[in-house]
Amino acid sequence: MEQLSAKGKQISYRPRKEALEFLEKNAEKTYRSVQGMMDYLMNRLIEMEKKGEIDIQ
Repeated sequence: MEQLSAKGKQISYRPRKEALEFLEKNAEKTYRSVQGMMDYLMNRLIEMEKKGEIDIQ
């Protein structure tokens, strides 16, 4: 995965309880921060959409 520098304004995201628990659990398992986990998941979604594996509507 390529690393791109952030070129926009930052966003804030307040996940619901279940989403936060999911992020924290998986971040800990993969030695990432919650923000790192969000970045990883967003990168995967972008890749999957480009390949046509998912369609975000």
